[in-house]
Amino acid sequence: MTAFDTYIDQISSYVDAICKDGRQAREASCANRSFILPFKVGSGASSGLVMKSDTFVELGSPTAGSCAFVVLTNQVTRLTDGRIRLIGPDIVESPVETLPFGQVILAAGETLTDDDYSRLIESQYTGDWIEGYMVKSMPGRIWSRVSIEVAQKGFSFATLGQALIERVKSQIPHATSVEILFVTSGKADLQPLQRIAAEVGTIAQSIKERRWKERGIDISDCAFGGHCGSCPDKSVCNEIKKVAPTRKQNV
Repeated sequence: MTAFDTYIDQISSYVDAICKDGRQAREASCANRSFILPFKVGSGASSGLVMKSDTFVELGSPTAGSCAFVVLTNQVTRLTDGRIRLIGPDIVESPVETLPFGQVILAAGETLTDDDYSRLIESQYTGDWIEGYMVKSMPGRIWSRVSIEVAQKGFSFATLGQALIERVKSQIPHATSVEILFVTSGKADLQPLQRIAAEVGTIAQSIKERRWKERGIDISDCAFGGHCGSCPDKSVCNEIKKVAPTRKQNV
């Protein structure tokens, strides 16, 4: 049992409660991985920027609300590989230009480790990896835009989910089962996920601190809290990380 198994149960209970309330959690599957995506996926597939004027729908803006986190387990049977669930309107069904947005990535693999969890966190933030899709992010939150062009090509949460699953599996090959949950139904439906995200974030922070300490670095001394993408001294830290393992071997 991993530290996140309790939260996987809570996510399942959350979806069950919504269904018992008479609402629908739509499902899609990409387990056979044979579906061809209608947009480009891979490094350099996008500029990583979608201008407001080119946006079909904005997801998780500060006014709309958002929640994003990832969990993993070593118990493969706890997840259904390739399952993508959506609570709320899909991209082309959006009645407004801005929707609340929840995104949860769940991964399972018998040999997954803390190092894999760090890579799983990174997989949320797609950068230039998905054509016509821009992501701004911070711990526990996600703000993204879908361009008009890819919306017209058939961009949906099923295809976004498949692209994210492909990304996770390309970065973590021994993640044998990956699920995605999306929520766009309203701020009230995000609140239970935000409570889970806060607790998951505490575990994630402890994992990060432990991993950095093993490299000889105390991230409590870091002004950016270990968020390297924002740090002007990233190159210096990279050199320290290279030296630290060698120093340990020589002690």
